[in-house]
Amino acid sequence: MKYYDEILDLGVFTKKDIEKVIQNPKTAESFLSRSLKKGYIKRVKHNYYVAMDIVNNSPLYNKYTIATKLDNSNYVSYHSALEYRGLNNQVFRELVYSGNNRVNDFEFEYITYHFVQSKCDLQIESNYDGVKITGIERTMIDCIDRIDLAGGIEEIYRAFNNIHNISEDKLLEILHFYDKKVLYQRTGYILETFQTNLGISDAFLDYIQSKIGSSKCYLNTSKKTSNTRLDKKWNICVPRYISAILSKGSDVNEL
Repeated sequence: MKYYDEILDLGVFTKKDIEKVIQNPKTAESFLSRSLKKGYIKRVKHNYYVAMDIVNNSPLYNKYTIATKLDNSNYVSYHSALEYRGLNNQVFRELVYSGNNRVNDFEFEYITYHFVQSKCDLQIESNYDGVKITGIERTMIDCIDRIDLAGGIEEIYRAFNNIHNISEDKLLEILHFYDKKVLYQRTGYILETFQTNLGISDAFLDYIQSKIGSSKCYLNTSKKTSNTRLDKKWNICVPRYISAILSKGSDVNEL
């Protein structure tokens, strides 16, 4: 099909992108209509399209690429950033991404694309496949900050159990940006749990502890919950089933 190679190069594209290639608005409109009917392309959302693998009838680009190609500022974040790196335990039919320009949630190929507004533009990496994603240290702090977007505390624990030797400076950069006492509390407690794996120093944890507040917080929620144990060092209430597993030295994957 004429122009098929060009749309392959575009990946995810708009009508304006096609008009630039064809250089004739009416011909571009005809091309889009014909290509949609024949299954050469598929509409991702309003005015966004993706090239299709005609043999397998599937998009030629994965969900991570699609999310980041919708806007130049977009990047994969939170649980989806863990998933992209193979650190996930659960697979969700939701792709979480962030950027500068808010987009309403939409569904494409049975995946819900959930946009989370972010004012932080630190530690965003571009990978070999062109996908932009939060760096591992930022991903960790983001997930601790928004446990609901990380798949839950159990998912965080399983992921962190498989991360090794991270940068304390990069962790601090994100913590300083958010500058929230409750985040320091949760971060300190969780990182201390995986201190050996992560290569975290005692001095780092001492500094984090110096930043926490006097108010109690809850590990996996902003509301008071029952059946928790207070960790006095971090002034944080931890679900008893988590603290029981960790205290007896069992594998975190029992969670």
